[in-house]
Amino acid sequence: MATITFKPNSTPYTLHVHFMSGGSLTYDEAYAKGIRHLTQRISDLKAKFEDANALSPLMVIYEPNDRGGTHARYFYRDTGCEYQHREGAKAY
Repeated sequence: MATITFKPNSTPYTLHVHFMSGGSLTYDEAYAKGIRHLTQRISDLKAKFEDANALSPLMVIYEPNDRGGTHARYFYRDTGCEYQHREGAKAY
């Protein structure tokens, strides 16, 4: 079985804990929580799974934002996140 290790209190660890609890994040929400460069941090998190030869649970859905455009919302599959079953949700 694959083993994934995180440095305590690192951004990938913080994201992992948040997503495992069924949470989701957009860039704006992450920024408000002090997480910068969310797209890169999501890439780092996915690389953790790839390095361990494990299937990444990361998913993404694109939704309208308050500025008239769209933004990406990231989350894990099978953690109870409401976005998993919405139309347009896909593996990241």
